[in-house]
Amino acid sequence: MKKMFYAMLAMAFISVMPMQAVEEVVELDLDTPDEKSSDKLILYGDVKEKEIYSYSNYAESIESAGASVDIITRKEITRQNSPLLSELLNQTGSLFVQNANGSDGSVSSVRLRGTDRVRMTIDGIRADRTSMTSTGVEPQFLLTDDLERIEIIRGPQGNLAGTNASGGLIAMQTRRGRGPLSIEMGSEMGNLGTFKERLAVMGGNHSIDYYMGLTWFKTDGGMSATGLGDIRNDDYNNLNIVTNIGKRILDEKAEVRNIFRFSRARKDLGVGYQQSYPYGIYQSPNNYGLNYDIMNVLSYSHSPNEKYNYDAKFGVYHNESNSYVLPDNLSGDPFYESISKINSTRLNFVTQHNYNVTDWNTLSVGYNFETEFIDGHTRDVAMWTGTVLNGYSGNTIQNDVFVNDLINIKDKLFIRGGARIINNSDFGTYVTPNVSAALVLPTFNLEGSKTKFRTSWGQSVNNPTLYQRFGTMNSSYMQSLANPNLKAEKMESWDVGVTQSFFDEKLTIDFGYFNSDYKDYIGYRGETDPITWVYVGQYVNVDSARIQGYEGKITWEPKPWLKAIASYTYTDSEDKTTHADLPGCPRNSIKGTIYWIPNEIVNLYAGVEANSGRYMSATQNSDKTNGYVDVKLGGKVRLLKTENTEISLNGTVYNLLDQDISMYKTGPTSYYAPGIHFRAGLFMKYTLPQKEKVETL
Repeated sequence: MKKMFYAMLAMAFISVMPMQAVEEVVELDLDTPDEKSSDKLILYGDVKEKEIYSYSNYAESIESAGASVDIITRKEITRQNSPLLSELLNQTGSLFVQNANGSDGSVSSVRLRGTDRVRMTIDGIRADRTSMTSTGVEPQFLLTDDLERIEIIRGPQGNLAGTNASGGLIAMQTRRGRGPLSIEMGSEMGNLGTFKERLAVMGGNHSIDYYMGLTWFKTDGGMSATGLGDIRNDDYNNLNIVTNIGKRILDEKAEVRNIFRFSRARKDLGVGYQQSYPYGIYQSPNNYGLNYDIMNVLSYSHSPNEKYNYDAKFGVYHNESNSYVLPDNLSGDPFYESISKINSTRLNFVTQHNYNVTDWNTLSVGYNFETEFIDGHTRDVAMWTGTVLNGYSGNTIQNDVFVNDLINIKDKLFIRGGARIINNSDFGTYVTPNVSAALVLPTFNLEGSKTKFRTSWGQSVNNPTLYQRFGTMNSSYMQSLANPNLKAEKMESWDVGVTQSFFDEKLTIDFGYFNSDYKDYIGYRGETDPITWVYVGQYVNVDSARIQGYEGKITWEPKPWLKAIASYTYTDSEDKTTHADLPGCPRNSIKGTIYWIPNEIVNLYAGVEANSGRYMSATQNSDKTNGYVDVKLGGKVRLLKTENTEISLNGTVYNLLDQDISMYKTGPTSYYAPGIHFRAGLFMKYTLPQKEKVETL
């Protein structure tokens, strides 16, 4: 009956839309920059839809990119109406978010072209925490309501972004205010005890702008496991606070900006392990994790003249990660308790200077400084081992200098090259060169069409996280050993591709091949002692690994009210020590997205994500999940619009086919994401009336 009810709800939501689209559409709540004003300003926030900022750290046409690039604009973020970054990223080709258990808020890792060696920045500052168990990024704590745009650059970006960017770069930008004072309010509810409450205030002119947002998202989770059924203790509770304030000075040729982010996320961990011989899995009533994130970015940008501009950013990122396994009567040891607390901090300063040497040559030089600290301790109490205490700490310092040169020959041939010299206090000095090229030509005898050939080659370095080197855990059923001798990974990668557009870019087809080779690849190795049944593991360097594959994408946008995107990625990976697939990487992945605006009242979205199974570890006989298909449907219906007020109804349905989506497997136990789940609610935006006409952003 529940499945029938959810299906009827989705059909009722669709039935309100007219079946005939209109030519002229008034877009709702797009929050896009004013094209006229953005020509005047040098602001990071005023990058146009077909420009990219993070590829060179200054705005340029996306056609000049020799790498494969995707941009998720504020318009698309609004249309998908998903509060979770992981859901948004999973609709992007060649990008896969591996969720540890399947429910919202579970530990996740981002894989781009098969590897989780991906760098993530927020407003130009590195945003992956040093206490992670992998060298990638975790998106589960980030909500999307405060994001302006996301730029995804595939392939090695060691020169552009520095260390830990061999798979690519995900660069996110915080929303900022524009125009007169506006207030956004939203409230959504759904099954699985889900709700989201939101309040934001924003505005701005050519002198100053401001944005302040608060989002509270909560859900009961909905994870299930083989033999255990629905997991009762699986709640997720996340509170995000974001502020973004900018001030223009020096006759609007310079800007000072400060962006602050705070997140408190609690995730109940409803699965535990029995402390008996041999131990088994049970539904734990009171295990949970508590995570605090604090990030502040202070930036200064200045363009003294048309030939020269520069910026400087100073960022602080602090994370406190807590894990609690508290006593209960189900574990086999009613006195068992394990508490882990990790504090990590990164200070990051980066500056870049851009020189327009000629009309066809732009030279960039820059400097990057990073220092990281970690401090952690664990307390483990068991009936037969007593109390075991572990403590650890570590730090590292890194300095980079980099140079990048872009040559533009008649807006047809773009050649980019440069290198970064990286000096790390623990891993020594490395050089990471990168070169790319793009050739854009009118298609022969086909008016309104273009052909773009692109290629890139580069080297990159991935430093182990401080947790991988110093973190330890010693419990009655598992030991994770520190390895301070871990070496940095080295990677060399190249790709080639072609993009063909038709009908003045209304139809675009892209296809490419990529290949990456790793040395000193960082993996996790361990085994269970057959006598004590204690699992002992450690992060180690394996000899080498390889990832190669193909990716294709078709984008069709015949009218402003209709856009469809379809992508396919094939990934072949190998740990050359075990000759097995690398863990967490699906061989085949298909994504599809449709945005449709049938009239000025209705705004609809549909998405599909299909992935093949994934191995859980790099061994010949490792556990493998089943493949799955996830279909999503969402939309917005405008209920009221006046000169200053807009009220709309939002709704989203996930896993419409009610599939058993397996996200993780260990032994005979598979962990599944929820079945059909939905959210629906009201959104209101009020804009303060202007007494007189003033120039706004």
